Amino acid sequence: MSSLYRNLVRPAVCGIAVVWLALSVASATVVPWMDLKEITTQADVIVLGTVESVESGWSDDGRIIVTRATVTVERSLKGGPRARVVVETPGGRVGDLAMVAAGAPVFHAGERLLLFLEPAGMTAGGVSGAGGGRRHGVVGWNQGGMIVRRDRRTGRDLVEDRTAGTLYLDRQGKPVGPGRSGKGPAELQNLLREVERLVAERPRGSAP
Repeated sequence: MSSLYRNLVRPAVCGIAVVWLALSVASATVVPWMDLKEITTQADVIVLGTVESVESGWSDDGRIIVTRATVTVERSLKGGPRARVVVETPGGRVGDLAMVAAGAPVFHAGERLLLFLEPAGMTAGGVSGAGGGRRHGVVGWNQGGMIVRRDRRTGRDLVEDRTAGTLYLDRQGKPVGPGRSGKGPAELQNLLREVERLVAERPRGSAP
């Protein structure tokens, strides 16, 4: 089980609501804030890609509903080359039963994303079309799933982090406002270069 579920789902259980026939409004989730260097370091896979398909089903242990998004990789920045990744997030709908995880990443087919990912298990059954291979969770709840949009005024691609429905706290326990994020909106190419620099940066104290 990835640290996505170990560190975030259990403390955020009050922000998860299970409802019949309709979605309810779940309370805000409290998550430790991570800067770009922290999410880059924690991620074992970082990719730029487009959501190909999204499908919900039950988790491997049958306890919660999860959604698995298959993402076609445009560019891999960490973790080696790959054609696709399968990203699993808590929440979704199975028949008349729906589960909402406040502030959890929600992906839609056709979205272009910059993803910071960590292991979440192997794809096997439950959700058809996911294919074989490893599933991934998003680092830092919603912090590691950044959406890429085209700026109509300039024609440039911009990256935006998505933090709605979540309260982020710094190491001193103080709320982190949008102005302190440092992760967007930013020009895509500039952010990609910064991520590549951080990936290439040798960890402090490591052997030469």
